[in-house]
Amino acid sequence: MNPKVKKALAYITRERDSKTQLLVFTHPHSPEAGLQAPSGTVEQGEDTKAALLREAFEETGLNNLQVVRKLGIFDYFNPETRMVNERHVFHLRLAGDCPETWEWLETGGGSVPDNEGHLFALFWVDLVKPIELAGDQGLYLRYL
Repeated sequence: MNPKVKKALAYITRERDSKTQLLVFTHPHSPEAGLQAPSGTVEQGEDTKAALLREAFEETGLNNLQVVRKLGIFDYFNPETRMVNERHVFHLRLAGDCPETWEWLETGGGSVPDNEGHLFALFWVDLVKPIELAGDQGLYLRYL
């Protein structure tokens, strides 16, 4: 059996008009990937929180994020890689301001070279109604 791949998953929130909003994205060139939250691989020997902030920056361009708390860990079988991802889920809060919507070209540093250069279309959604995130990423949203 293959070893688990350790992943960090970021629920990035902000308060706007008395509502909590979650940062999500789609890939304009791969719409089949669905609605997602920033996440990525924790490199060998890397601290999970450091990986979380690195991945959040690589996928959003935001560096003004504060870790609120760890929400939990769960295993997810990735049907594409046929490996188990051990997902470490964190709540982060935006400290400052940013656009309502923007596009971001992923920056380097990831362990999968062909992921570099993915285009992310980022936007905020209100957490007043259920949000369906791809690949069971929304499993811990109820803890926000």
